[in-house]
Amino acid sequence: MSDKSKTSDKFNKLVEDGDIILYCLTPDEDIFDIQISSANKNQVSSLMEAIRNCHLDLFKDIDSSKLILYMNKEEANSVIIFSLKNDKRAILSSTELMKPKNTIFSYFNDQLQPKY
Repeated sequence: MSDKSKTSDKFNKLVEDGDIILYCLTPDEDIFDIQISSANKNQVSSLMEAIRNCHLDLFKDIDSSKLILYMNKEEANSVIIFSLKNDKRAILSSTELMKPKNTIFSYFNDQLQPKY
């Protein structure tokens, strides 16, 4: 069994149990975690709402549907984190725009999932 399929199997087992913890970074802030239940069924829009609710101090005047989320597709080292924290417009080549209608699970699984 390849390392990639072992990783995919571990992820599948993790989300079967119901919850997944995602680590988020916003400009000028520290990294914070968000716990999402049933991640394999929830859409990115539910993650947007969870992020807004977790940081009402930052997003109190912003509708969660207006948040734009990117997923980092590579290991986040200190240089990437520093760039993102200090440049509100930084979009790195190793990121992917997360569309609100897609499932969260589709961004973290190599299996084919519908993306709109």
